[in-house]
Amino acid sequence: MKNKIHRNFLLFLSALLVISGCSKNERAINLGVSPVPGLFTPADNKYVKLKPAANLTEVFEWDQAKAEDGSLVLYEVAFDQEGGDFTAPFYTIVSDNRGVNNKLTLSHGDLSKIAALGGSAFFERKKFKWTVLSSKGTNVQKAAASRIIDLERPGGFAALPGDVYITGTATEGGDLLANALKMRQLSPGVFEIFTKLKAGTYHFVDATSGTPNKYYVFDDAGISAIGVNGTTTFTGADKIMRINLDFNNINASYAEVKSVQLWYAQGNEFWFTLPYTANGVWRYNGWTVNLLTVPWGLEERYKYKMVLNNGTGNQDLWLNSNFGDPAGQDGQYPSSVAYRTINMTQNNSSQFDWGWKFDRNYLTQGSKADFWVSLRGSDGVYTQNYQKQ
Repeated sequence: MKNKIHRNFLLFLSALLVISGCSKNERAINLGVSPVPGLFTPADNKYVKLKPAANLTEVFEWDQAKAEDGSLVLYEVAFDQEGGDFTAPFYTIVSDNRGVNNKLTLSHGDLSKIAALGGSAFFERKKFKWTVLSSKGTNVQKAAASRIIDLERPGGFAALPGDVYITGTATEGGDLLANALKMRQLSPGVFEIFTKLKAGTYHFVDATSGTPNKYYVFDDAGISAIGVNGTTTFTGADKIMRINLDFNNINASYAEVKSVQLWYAQGNEFWFTLPYTANGVWRYNGWTVNLLTVPWGLEERYKYKMVLNNGTGNQDLWLNSNFGDPAGQDGQYPSSVAYRTINMTQNNSSQFDWGWKFDRNYLTQGSKADFWVSLRGSDGVYTQNYQKQ
């Protein structure tokens, strides 16, 4: 009996070892991948005069590499000096779709940054070598071919401003430097302001005291470009504007704000249009609150819609919350700043989602209240709120 048990145990152990060996073999990964066989675009020695302000792009495209097991291949484009061999490229970037596509789309702004990393100064023309790396796991293969791209950098800003303000006779703050209105920084070198402009001149500065650096916007063959030590003229009727400055790509964009309205979700309607007051704030005073009744009580969801026109027609921009399904706020008035913060990128027009909820304990049925949207650059974040009269 003991021998039988012993024999059965040995058979079981042997089976485990066989299964384990098979599992290890099955888990072996084939990392075989071929180099990219050919490059398509851009053509060898192509000359590109970079114009970041024009939002132009350059497409790098190549033939597909093959994985031995037929699985996914990832790609990177590598840049080196004209005489380099890619043993230490100064810049690499994954292809479109997170490295999956055999194509890479780079803006002129991106190429200007790459040229700068390769030692190119403003206004300098310099050649660089590029190729494609195909990879599967830890196995990386360099394409046999490489090409030259000839890049001429535009002028630009060696140091990006940390703060930017708008000032001048055309602005709400007038031409006194100390009263310049601060723009909100969206990302390094990118700034935005919502403000009213009237007939006059304006420019931008990086400080409100001393002798700050001065910038202005001018027309460069149909492109709104950023220059230094000049002024921009505004003519015609007063307009509420959204102004964006991108010092990375040396360009500006403008859009007129046509309206801001409060959307009441349950009513599927706008309650009112908020008049613009000053310094990026829209406010409506004295609205009588009447919420609609649903099976679970008074429905409290709301949000705002802005209508903009950048010269190509009216476009809706929904001022959303950061919550697809916002939490109830009963007993929470005035709510946290994080809750009241406006999300400018979601732009979701859903009837009920991506808004806020009123505090129904505070904003009681039939009460009068003031409502406002604050898009002031000096606040750091954009918010909305209300207050009972």
